[in-house]
Amino acid sequence: MSTEYIREVNIREGKVYLTSKSSNDDIPYHAWCCESLTRIYSEEGQQGLDREILRMLCEYATLNGTHPSITRYRHALKAPQKRIICQEINKAIQAAYELLPPEDQAHPLTAQSEAAKAYRMMERQLLDQKYTALAKLCGMSKD
Repeated sequence: MSTEYIREVNIREGKVYLTSKSSNDDIPYHAWCCESLTRIYSEEGQQGLDREILRMLCEYATLNGTHPSITRYRHALKAPQKRIICQEINKAIQAAYELLPPEDQAHPLTAQSEAAKAYRMMERQLLDQKYTALAKLCGMSKD
């Protein structure tokens, strides 16, 4: 599994550009227009963009460098409130998991029972809540 190293996040002419590189190749950092983030920024504005970048950072990416454009994300990830937000959401996800029958607990991501499908939907909703709450912490940074 690779990690995406993000050095910059810039908005130019309404499009979101990342300066990044992958850990699993030798291609140097490069700026590229991210269509999915551009669509989210167009539809939801800065808070939607912040939410999705924080989702990336919590799931498969990391910040690298000190460019001012990533200060807001570093602030959100280091904020004391982050730990509380994550603990509350993780506790709710764990409680929902414990309600699954044992056969679904063995394979919660692939089980096809209604209970497993409901669990996955609830988990997605809870993770969206987590990333939305973390995005609000970006607005509290001094950038």
